[in-house]
Amino acid sequence: MKKWFSLFALMLLICGCSEKAGFLGKNYQLQNAQNGVKVTLAFAAEEPRYYGAVVNRYFGTYELNGSKIKFSPAGVTMMMGPEKSMEAEQNFLGILPHITSYKMVENNLVLITDNGQELGFKEIPADTQD
Repeated sequence: MKKWFSLFALMLLICGCSEKAGFLGKNYQLQNAQNGVKVTLAFAAEEPRYYGAVVNRYFGTYELNGSKIKFSPAGVTMMMGPEKSMEAEQNFLGILPHITSYKMVENNLVLITDNGQELGFKEIPADTQD
C-alpha cells in the first residue's frame, strides 16, 4: 500500500510540474493593433518576465494563478517615433495593468481585461521579434 501511495504521489508531482502556461517561451504579435502598428509581446521560458516592442522596447514581470494573470507596470526605453505609433504604444502599455486573465486559442494568446476587452495575439517565430 505504501508503495502505491508513493508512486501516486510521484505521478502527481510530475504532472503538476509539467503543467505550464502555454505561452511561456513564445513570441506574439497583437492582431488588429491600433493604427496598424506592430506590437510584439514575448514571455521568458523559465521566469515570470514579459517583454516586447512597439516603438520602444518594454519589459516587466507578471504573476500567474491558473488562467489569471497580472502584469507589473512596464519599464520602457525612451525613443521617439511617428505620432500614430507613439499613440498606439501608450494605449497598449496603458491596457497592460488592466489585464486580468488569458486563454489560449490553438497557438494564439488572448489577453482579457477587467472590462472584458479581448486582445488577440498571434504566435510568431522568435527571430521576428523586432
